[in-house]
Amino acid sequence: MVKHAYLWLCSCAVLALSCGNNGREADAQYQKALKYFEAGQYAYARNALDSIQLLYPKAFKQIKEGMLLSCRVKQKESEQNLLYIDSLLKVRQTELEAAKKNFRFEKDAKYQTEGNYVYKKLPKQGIINRSQLKVLVTENGQMQLASVYYGNSPIKHSSIRASLPDKSKAETLAIGYDGANNYRFTNDGKYTEIVTYKDGQCSAIVSLIAENTDKKITLTYLGGNRYTLSLDPVTREAVKATRDLYNLMRNVDDLEREYQLNVRTLELADKQVMQLEKQQAEQN
Repeated sequence: MVKHAYLWLCSCAVLALSCGNNGREADAQYQKALKYFEAGQYAYARNALDSIQLLYPKAFKQIKEGMLLSCRVKQKESEQNLLYIDSLLKVRQTELEAAKKNFRFEKDAKYQTEGNYVYKKLPKQGIINRSQLKVLVTENGQMQLASVYYGNSPIKHSSIRASLPDKSKAETLAIGYDGANNYRFTNDGKYTEIVTYKDGQCSAIVSLIAENTDKKITLTYLGGNRYTLSLDPVTREAVKATRDLYNLMRNVDDLEREYQLNVRTLELADKQVMQLEKQQAEQN
């Protein structure tokens, strides 16, 4: 009996010593996080706070204090992000407006709900009377290519390939005939086919053309009877300029979304800090 009592007392002493050590170690870790926070090293502060819960799950006092400090870290990070994004967004918006000056905005209010940006050097399209590659960016930031065929007999194409003199090449995805993105018609004995490729359907071919505007580029219509044409310099230039405009529009949209995300994160962090501060004040 005496032996059991002795062992029980030893166990209690070890447990008390262990908890005491954990408390001191957890407090040291919290103080480290606090120093990082005060020095503006928020990522390090967050990592130090996370380690308290992981390494000292019973250090309730330090964990609770760490929750408040963690919310303050989130506040500061969001404030920093907002300043950075706002600065970068203004730069990109200025670049976007400058780029748009090289484009004309086209929209038929009777038939279109969304307008398009078309490179100014490209001729305005009236009646289709030649095979060509059309390129534009929609008002909402979607890039589109359209392979236009005009000839004496149909070829029934569904995709295109761009080739360089060194045999480098890229293709669009194949677009099945659907009377919409791939449609055909005849007029005065002439056959017209127009296949439209959107965003990811034409990314590879757009990149190849945009990065090689100084080279001869051959366009091959695929999926039916083969047809080839040589891309003229203005069309090559238009593809590059349109891709640049598209990238700027996407960049601005991404930054605006990121800005709003950080606004909401900051609002939530503000509420959490107020609630935790109130709880601490009531308990003290």
